[in-house]
Amino acid sequence: MDNTINIIERPQLKDAIMVEGLPGIGLVGKIAGDYLKDQLGAKKFADLSSPFLPPQVNIQDDGTVKPVTMELYYWQGSKDIIFLLGDFQGITPDSQYQLAEKVLDLAEEFNVKRIFTLGGLGTGSITVNPRVFGAATSTNMVAELEKYGITFKGGGAIFGASGLLLGLAIPRKMGETHGQIIDAKSAEAILTVLTKILDIKIDMTEIEKKAKQTEEQINQMGKMLRSTKKAAERQQEMMNESPSYIR
Repeated sequence: MDNTINIIERPQLKDAIMVEGLPGIGLVGKIAGDYLKDQLGAKKFADLSSPFLPPQVNIQDDGTVKPVTMELYYWQGSKDIIFLLGDFQGITPDSQYQLAEKVLDLAEEFNVKRIFTLGGLGTGSITVNPRVFGAATSTNMVAELEKYGITFKGGGAIFGASGLLLGLAIPRKMGETHGQIIDAKSAEAILTVLTKILDIKIDMTEIEKKAKQTEEQINQMGKMLRSTKKAAERQQEMMNESPSYIR
């Protein structure tokens, strides 16, 4: 079995934009990508099957099974947009390269000129007001996207499809950007910025509800951490008050 793209429909696209929303940290990219696709009513036109995706099938709501694939959707409106979505990424480093190259072959075939990859940035701490961080393939693009409130800073790395689609597209003369943050609340932050960049409007009601749920979870985690910290401080105080020896 090879990496195979099954073309269901061949839409005629001009200067298209690709949005990658595969699962990663906090499922931020997947949440944002799936939500934008659903709100725009994008139509599936291709899928990518590969022996490098997990060896399983997914059970659907009606009880039938569906092979694991990456799926591609398109939407034509004020701009032509292709969505790269799915439940999994490649399971090995080598497969990540092979799948990224296959996706970029398709992107060129359908006249994609710019790629936005979406993902999560693990901070190791609770993020109450998530920011959108970015990385781009040129300083001109950095300057262009900073106008939308995206933060660009050096250092770090981008792993998986979100990173490889950036790096491997450079010699193909495509432009990309990468949004990084955490969870449903962060997915809302990404969509707020991305829709401004793409100059499209969508109903944010449902993602706002999910963001509020995330905020409630963060608040609960914060209370638990503060409670644990107080308990640890009190335990330390009791130890300090106790005699250090017995006679």
